[in-house]
Amino acid sequence: MSDNFRDLERPDGARRKQAVLMAAISALECLDHPSRQDLARFSRLFIPLYRTASQETRRTASATLSRLSQVPDDVAEMLINEPVAIAAPFIVHYPRLRETALIRAVMRNGAPHARAAARRSDLSPQAIAALQELKDPSVDGLLVLRGLIPQPAQPVSATPVSAATAATRPIVDAPPLDPSEKLRAELRKLVAAASPTPKSPLNRPTGTRVPQEVAETAATALPDAANATRSTAARRRVADVRLSQLARHAKADQETWFATALADAMGASYALAERIMMDLSGRQLATALIGLGAPDSTIKSALETFFPHLANPSNRHTLATDLIEELDAESCTARLNAWQRADSYTSGAATHIPATADSKPVRQTLGQRTTPQEVRRRTTPSRKSA
Repeated sequence: MSDNFRDLERPDGARRKQAVLMAAISALECLDHPSRQDLARFSRLFIPLYRTASQETRRTASATLSRLSQVPDDVAEMLINEPVAIAAPFIVHYPRLRETALIRAVMRNGAPHARAAARRSDLSPQAIAALQELKDPSVDGLLVLRGLIPQPAQPVSATPVSAATAATRPIVDAPPLDPSEKLRAELRKLVAAASPTPKSPLNRPTGTRVPQEVAETAATALPDAANATRSTAARRRVADVRLSQLARHAKADQETWFATALADAMGASYALAERIMMDLSGRQLATALIGLGAPDSTIKSALETFFPHLANPSNRHTLATDLIEELDAESCTARLNAWQRADSYTSGAATHIPATADSKPVRQTLGQRTTPQEVRRRTTPSRKSA
């Protein structure tokens, strides 16, 4: 990795400007309470440098600024109207984004920006209504998934359907409202199939019957080592099943199913899996999958499917394979464990809470949601102890 400050000494003007741009962002990040003059100076320096920066530098700048407590309004307005690959982290995470500016950007740029906006944790009823006005199924699906709007009722046909017409209609196996329920059912079936089936009493010899007392004594006398071996084998089978679910749902049209399978594999909340999938660089997803021990083929498929830029060729193979080789397995496992601990501290709900079912809310209400600042305060002790 090159030293950004040394880049200033090179004759490449574009590289120099990008280094100055990131240095300006770092300077603003160091100010706890920037004044109006500080914000005005940053705006005058940032905007012209940003317009000459590369796409990768713009993505980095947007993601970095999304974590700051305050950004000039004109800079925020410019970032949220960028292409969604650049604007998404700022739209999702910037805490002081004006709702009027967000709604204008959504109406101007359409469904891609609306999907990013639907992931914000502080959407007001007015913003939710504005997102619904787009009448886009993917946006409405996200709002339903997060429990922000109810599942639309299925229309009831006024005309009776004849038996012949019903017989000719194709049968569609539609996914349930909460995809994790179907995944759990499939997991139970696969684990049951992998487990040895106990013999029926009818298959035992009828000539010799074991007394009840002898059977109970033999059962309690089983070695602990054998019980531990069977328990370990059962856990391994469950882990293999969950990893196979990740490989199965690593498809472009199954992002929600994949996130649910990822939450299952981590034993964590759906919110943690969703946050991992929001990292547009793909590094967090690669870290989680390596920490889970997923095969390289599954990791590569998931990265190139959900982050298409990682499918671009590199000197060795693709950017996805470069990212996989760059990450260390032990470090990924440690990072995943830290995420799981922080998630257990901050998530007081069930493991999966992606939607409402049977009119019973399974997510926290708007007034009960934990803000990103509270999450950081709660997780700080756990990171220190880790």
